[in-house]
Amino acid sequence: MSARSTTGEYEFACPQCGEGFEVNRGMRGAVLDRGCPICGSVASKRDFSPLSL
Repeated sequence: MSARSTTGEYEFACPQCGEGFEVNRGMRGAVLDRGCPICGSVASKRDFSPLSL
């Protein structure tokens, strides 16, 4: 079992505002559909990287 306290699968890094946070698969889809939840800029798949366990 992982020592991480979150259940994120990806790290999102917004290219516009610079904010970054862990997201799960569902949240990743929402960010891709709606944009960055902080600044609203368009997000693409390249703004996500898989978390290593």
